[in-house]
Amino acid sequence: MKKMELKRLCQISALLLFFEILCSCSNQFVKDSAFRRSGDSGNKGDGSRKVSLVCWNVQTFFDASTSGTEYKDFKNSERWTKEKYVKRLNKLCEVMTSLNPDIFVMEEIENEAVVQDIANTLAAGAWDNKKSWKYACFAKESGSAIGCAVFSRYEICSLRTHSLDIRNQKEGQPSSRPIMQVTLNTGGRELDLFVNHWKSKSGGEEETEIWRDWQELVLAERAFEAGPDSALVMCGDFNRSAEDFVLQTSDSKKTNTLLRGSSGELIAWSPWFRKNGEFAQETGSYYYNGEWERIDNIMIYGALELSGFTTVTDSPLADEEGIPLAFKIYTGEGCSDHLPLKCFLSLI
Repeated sequence: MKKMELKRLCQISALLLFFEILCSCSNQFVKDSAFRRSGDSGNKGDGSRKVSLVCWNVQTFFDASTSGTEYKDFKNSERWTKEKYVKRLNKLCEVMTSLNPDIFVMEEIENEAVVQDIANTLAAGAWDNKKSWKYACFAKESGSAIGCAVFSRYEICSLRTHSLDIRNQKEGQPSSRPIMQVTLNTGGRELDLFVNHWKSKSGGEEETEIWRDWQELVLAERAFEAGPDSALVMCGDFNRSAEDFVLQTSDSKKTNTLLRGSSGELIAWSPWFRKNGEFAQETGSYYYNGEWERIDNIMIYGALELSGFTTVTDSPLADEEGIPLAFKIYTGEGCSDHLPLKCFLSLI
C-alpha cells in the first residue's frame, strides 16, 4: 500500500501552533493512521451538550510559498502574491470570528502551514474574543494539493484517517482525500466528527461516481464500527448532491439518507430535508451553471440531534441574491464558491 503522509494533531497556544507527529498504520481495505493521547479513557459520560458547528469548503486556500503540488494558477504566478494571501487569510479569520462556532471544519486547505497561519492570525486578536479555538488538526494524502482542517474549542482527543487503496477497478484509483475521524471531548461526552471531501466530478460525473461510492462505503463502515450509542457527525463536501444519495422512502416520502456499507445500510439524518421529504430551503450551498447544488452536507447518526441548520449568505460570502462570491486569484476578491453550513447539535 502507498505510504501515507504523517498526520499531525495540534493545539493553538498564544502565537504558536504546536504539532505532535502522529504515527500511522494500515489494514487491507483502507489505510488508517491513528493517534490517541495518553490517559484518554475513551469512556462516554452522561448528560447532554449543545455544540455549534460550521462546515465550509474554503476553495483552494493556498499559502504564498510554492511547493510544487499547487494548482496551476498558484504556481510561481504574479497573480498570486504574499500580499493577496495575507488579505485572504485575514478575511477568512474575520468570517470565523463572525460565525463563532464551537467547531469549524474546512475543506481545501493546502497544508499545516496554513493552519498555523490561521491560528496565529486568530491569536493576534485573542483579547477581543471571550472564547478561542484551542485545538486544531489537519490531514491530507502525501503529494496531494489540498486537505481538510478542524478548529475546535473542545479538546481533540484522537484523530484517525481512512483512505482508499482500491486495485480491482478497470481504471486506476485517482488521488483522493482521506476521511478524517476526529474525536472531541465536549465535556463528559465524546463527539466523533467525520470530515469528508469526496472525489470531484472532474473527469465526468458518471465516470467518477464509483470512487464516491467507495468513499461512501468507507464512511458507512466506520460509522457502523462506532455504533449507534455514539454521537456521530458526518460533514464536508461530498461532491454528491443531497438528493442524489439513496434516500429511504416512508409513506411515499423520502425522509432519510442511506449510506451503503458492506455491513448494510446506515440511516443518517440530513438537515437538507424536512420530515415530509421536501427540501428545508430552496437554495443550496454551491451554485454551478445557473443551478443550486447541495453537495455540502452535515449528516448525523447515533445519540445526538441536529437543529438550526442554515447556509450562511452574509457579506462578504454572497451577493444580494445569496449566490456565493467565489475567490478570484486575479483580483484577490471574493471568499469561496461554496457557502458555509452552520448548525447546532445536541448530544443526548
